[in-house]
Amino acid sequence: MFGKLLKKSLRGPEGAVAISRNQLITGDCFVRLRRTRNDTQFMDLSTTTCRIFVKLLLLCILTLSLISCERGCERYDSGTVSVIVEPVRVQESSPVVTVPGILIVRDRVEIKNSYPAKISEVFVNKGDKVAEGSILAQLSDEEINIKLSQLRAARKEAESVLEKNSYLLKNRDRLLEDGKLDKTQYESVDIENTAAEATLNRIKTDIAVAEYNAAHIQISSPISGLVIEKYASPMQVAAENQLLFTVVNVDPILVAFPLTVDESTGIRLGMPISVKIEDLDNAEYNATVTYISPEIHQTGKTFDVWAAVPNSDYVLKAGMSATAQFTSTNIHKVIVVPDSAVITRNRDKFVFTVQNGIAHETKVSIRTIHDGIAEVVNGLAENDLVVAKGAASLQDGATVDMWRR
Repeated sequence: MFGKLLKKSLRGPEGAVAISRNQLITGDCFVRLRRTRNDTQFMDLSTTTCRIFVKLLLLCILTLSLISCERGCERYDSGTVSVIVEPVRVQESSPVVTVPGILIVRDRVEIKNSYPAKISEVFVNKGDKVAEGSILAQLSDEEINIKLSQLRAARKEAESVLEKNSYLLKNRDRLLEDGKLDKTQYESVDIENTAAEATLNRIKTDIAVAEYNAAHIQISSPISGLVIEKYASPMQVAAENQLLFTVVNVDPILVAFPLTVDESTGIRLGMPISVKIEDLDNAEYNATVTYISPEIHQTGKTFDVWAAVPNSDYVLKAGMSATAQFTSTNIHKVIVVPDSAVITRNRDKFVFTVQNGIAHETKVSIRTIHDGIAEVVNGLAENDLVVAKGAASLQDGATVDMWRR
């Protein structure tokens, strides 16, 4: 656009341009404009004005070029992306380990109904704080008492049948000789006696279960915490294994974070750590390591660590993003890259390496990120070239035009 305006300002009625390229660059401008009739008029353009105009034009072009380079990802054609790359570096690891984490509940229980029954009363609502053993609801004992009466009557009848079959089994030879049993009855006595024993045992088992249920019509919470889900209501008939309540314990709440295998000797149970909550303007809390996983995730060569954070006011919520920080005694060599090269996706970390002009998405394990530097303990080699700027716009297998810092 600037070029068109410049040409238009330097043309006469016949479109003749009377300025050379050198005159344009140096600002030594003299334009002759010729009229169609025999009169000729000369116009001197101010050298200073021309220079200023040219300099402004060049400055605009240079600024646009710099902006394009700074963005680091300008597509020059449909298949090539311009990125800034740099080789990885090797240095000693920092004694301060800073890793991303997430807050999780300490305990979570789903309280279900153990047998079909009508709910007579509900004593809590969603959001209530409960202690371990608190009564949440009570089941009606009417149905269970009726069932117990029926089972006890069935047991009495089954005991009578078994007594009769046991007598016949014990005396069947004599009864056969006396003609009180025929051959068919003689042969079936053993089977009938076994069936009667099985029936009585089944009824006894059902009675034991019913008696247990009758003694446990109150539904209590096995942990202290908050009721976060309530599905029970009075006079509701709850089916077997129907979910009635969900209770969680969030005091203390836990911060869960991964550590790379090289830190297995750098952390221990009971170690104090610092936790910053990103969702609360990086508010800082003290925490204590309560769990170190005995297993390694093979994909990232990391293991899980939990630390307990006091949360008596319930300000901290499960799912909040956090940063865990502690001082490690384990110092060793690590590969470092700019933190701008690291991409986070579903809590996994990636960088783009470049080989033969092709970008490759590479999963990495990050030990810590501090002062704009990410320490990588798994996924990269010492001679790798990584995308330092422009990685967010790349896809695996993209062709890149490399710029070095």
